[in-house]
Amino acid sequence: MLEGEPAIFEKFAAEIAAFQHQDAKTTKDGKPLRGFHAKIHTGVMAEFEILPDLPAHARYGAFAESRMFPAVVRFSNGESTIHPDTNHEPRGIAIKLFGVPGRKLLQGREDAVTQDFLATSHSVTSAVRNVNQFMKFVRAHRYSPKIMALRLFFTMNTFELLRIRKILNRDVLQSDVSSMAMEEYFGTAPIRFGPYAVKFSIKAVGETAKTIDRLVRTKDFLREELAERLRKEDLVMDFKIQFYADDTSTPIEDTSVLWQTEPLTVARLRIPRVDLDDELSRKLSRKVDALSFSPWHAVEDHRPLGNIMRARRVAYEMSSRLRNVRPEPTGVPLPD
Repeated sequence: MLEGEPAIFEKFAAEIAAFQHQDAKTTKDGKPLRGFHAKIHTGVMAEFEILPDLPAHARYGAFAESRMFPAVVRFSNGESTIHPDTNHEPRGIAIKLFGVPGRKLLQGREDAVTQDFLATSHSVTSAVRNVNQFMKFVRAHRYSPKIMALRLFFTMNTFELLRIRKILNRDVLQSDVSSMAMEEYFGTAPIRFGPYAVKFSIKAVGETAKTIDRLVRTKDFLREELAERLRKEDLVMDFKIQFYADDTSTPIEDTSVLWQTEPLTVARLRIPRVDLDDELSRKLSRKVDALSFSPWHAVEDHRPLGNIMRARRVAYEMSSRLRNVRPEPTGVPLPD
């Protein structure tokens, strides 16, 4: 654990909340946006199938037995403000399963029937070692994005700054995202898997992975590409886990280390073919966007691990209160 964690996490959450208040002044209704992943591409219904014949060490929590969970999925851009899709930034997927038994970790939602999994492509979290470095990056980007590197130079040692910049330049600033369906998404920080620790990832499978060429990159081209894809076919994605091996190759507290253990596919996410532009789909998307998604909305067998995750608990709870989010849904279809 980091020294003085409670104070660090409260300061982290308060700063994110202050950014949300600041950004609310730029919205039409004056309401705060999410602290991160503010721009939604769509919210859709889905099925999350736990695969049969999993090995014993992969049958815990929501994955204890082969079954199909109804789910909703939110696709988003990663920043706290809304930019055109041509902006270089992380992309995200958030999955909420329905019908997951067991007591949940978040206060006030212990009896909820839902369980969340959040993942991001090319996350800043994967470049920094801990929450202190993460917040230094966030502050530098928010207060002075044009001189971000100079600001970081005075708050971080040169070796760490160069290491982080190299990763961000490769994975975010130079990434060319053409499709939300084509991205690979990572949980970035580990979670429990029963008595084990794992990291998870989500990626399209088989023919689904073919990209749809779009020559015109509008401000919403990622949503447009996803809509075009889903009008033609289902979107199918694998949910994979990697198991902890040791503190050096698979550390819990340092999120900058890429785990190299062999991934195991434990579930399959299927988003059925749908017209995202019809009124029912747009209404559903608005409902999904009004929900809260948190890595801490989970059963004990999937408890988030590490200082980044512990900080996210404080920040997400404060953000949810600030946005006055809807109560956790009790089933699908989502209530009005």
